[in-house]
Amino acid sequence: MKDNVVIGIDLGTRYAQLAVDLPGRGVSLIPNRWGETRTPSMVAVSSDGLVAGVDAAKLAARDPQLAWWDIKRRLGTDWVARLGGRSYTPEELLVPLLCLLREDAEAHLRMFVSSCVLAVPAHFSFPERGALARAAQSAGFERVRIVNEPTAAALSIGMDGRFLIIDFGAGTLDLSLVEGERGVFQVIESKGRKDIGGYDLDRLLADWMCRRAGVPFSRAEDPRGSLMMTEAEAVKIALSAAGSVTWRVPSGMLSRDRSQEVSRQDFEALIRPVIDEVTGMVSRMWKKHKPQKLLLVGGSGRIPLLRSSLAAKVTAPERLRSSPEDAVVTGTALYANQGSERLLIDVLSRSLGVLDVDGGVVQILGRGTPLPAEAKRGFTAYGNGSLEVTIVQGEGKVKKLNRVLQTILVENVKDGEIVDIFFRVDGGGLLHVEVKRKKKTSRKTISLESDESGMPPCDILTELRVREDRLARLSIAFPDNFQQRLTAVMAEARSLRNEDSALRWQALEVIDRLVAEIEQVVSP
Repeated sequence: MKDNVVIGIDLGTRYAQLAVDLPGRGVSLIPNRWGETRTPSMVAVSSDGLVAGVDAAKLAARDPQLAWWDIKRRLGTDWVARLGGRSYTPEELLVPLLCLLREDAEAHLRMFVSSCVLAVPAHFSFPERGALARAAQSAGFERVRIVNEPTAAALSIGMDGRFLIIDFGAGTLDLSLVEGERGVFQVIESKGRKDIGGYDLDRLLADWMCRRAGVPFSRAEDPRGSLMMTEAEAVKIALSAAGSVTWRVPSGMLSRDRSQEVSRQDFEALIRPVIDEVTGMVSRMWKKHKPQKLLLVGGSGRIPLLRSSLAAKVTAPERLRSSPEDAVVTGTALYANQGSERLLIDVLSRSLGVLDVDGGVVQILGRGTPLPAEAKRGFTAYGNGSLEVTIVQGEGKVKKLNRVLQTILVENVKDGEIVDIFFRVDGGGLLHVEVKRKKKTSRKTISLESDESGMPPCDILTELRVREDRLARLSIAFPDNFQQRLTAVMAEARSLRNEDSALRWQALEVIDRLVAEIEQVVSP
């Protein structure tokens, strides 16, 4: 066996999987130390420190407040977990899990493993990708590459033609339009949602089951919440093959034994709004690109209502030769060793640019650009002093909620000086930015990235400052009392900086709608 083996990792929201593509043997799943091919993507705090995987799941069964499973959803934010007088960032919590996966791979392969390919949701921005790569490096992986999950699934399927892949996992939904011909696969477009996943369906079912059984609890505080989510997941899986399931309320949740009949019809009534939303997204992308086939991967892809809804409103999903749950990790292992037989060309999922003096966005790399890619744009400084270069990701103006990735301060700029902005996105979707200044024969380079793994996390205060500047320019002609109200709104938004990440982004969306409304009023 060669010494430079590269493993593929599908770090799912609920479960992680490992695979390896060995010469002459093909792709095989790597079992963990318990002999299972799926490891809970969970981290918990014990008396000995952080533990991960099965051990974390056991601790969570006793005290759910000691464990976290949805860490991947929080990457790239300033969310922290506070416990026992310590604070843990999502990056720090992922390190023991990735270390556990590396050790399991080494035990199975009987050799040291220092290289990996990580599959991530297609909609992951640069902060999330950079944070995951840094966590992998801290876990002992010296060389880390990243591939989009639906893109990896396309590679594992290896189908010629133009097809649309739906990756519906536990925590995220991703859509990718892929074109394949003679072993060369190119991604045409990718988009996704991090607020739709199998976990959200489990939550709906868990709440409904508890109401039916008369079991009152709060998922956020009641230790029975974790148990109920596990019960709901098991019932959901069973209903994919059966018309109804008899659910027995676990002992300890009620004073007496009780069982409930849960039918597929009951479950489908609960999740139909979510399924309709997913089907609508697929339908719009299908009409836009007119692919030949529809492929469905991820555990939630087994839900009969989703398949029937797609068949009725879009087209029937193709039958896969392998398990939908294994498609991503299999493709990740193939991507690690892609060569003359297979070539994968991914694309940039969202545009990149910089803010101009009016708060608008100057695009440098457009959405859909094949990766790897690089581009340069020159800007002329007006006036002497410092120049702020604000890097953003997204489409259109600020009102479209472009995400501020980082701000670079260039000092001692002279009036009329040319400042060049260089963007480079590698094949794994990691961003590298340089700001270069020409002074006769010298050139000063300012690197944006904190290390080889990509971007530092975005800053919520930077996001707010950009919007404050935009509002100040737009509202200058408005009465003082209106400007005072705007100031109060921004102060309230700033007070949310230590709250839940989802709440902070909701506040930014409200502010962006406000900006859009003011733009309509003041525009000629």
